[in-house]
Amino acid sequence: MAEIGRILTALGSVAATVGLVVYGMGRAFVRDGDFEITVGLWLMVAGVIATVIGLVLYSRTAEPEG
Repeated sequence: MAEIGRILTALGSVAATVGLVVYGMGRAFVRDGDFEITVGLWLMVAGVIATVIGLVLYSRTAEPEG
């Protein structure tokens, strides 16, 4: 379970960052790119959710050091 938590945390944070970049590209044009804005928002939301779930899974299954 700890490995799934790490993977979700890593992929979620990357997806959220890519979503922010895609959203920014959609807003950068004179006429807003509706597709880029929509995809960027979905990636940001899904990435944040995956990151939070991954952190919760990892923190519940990680063994204490020592």
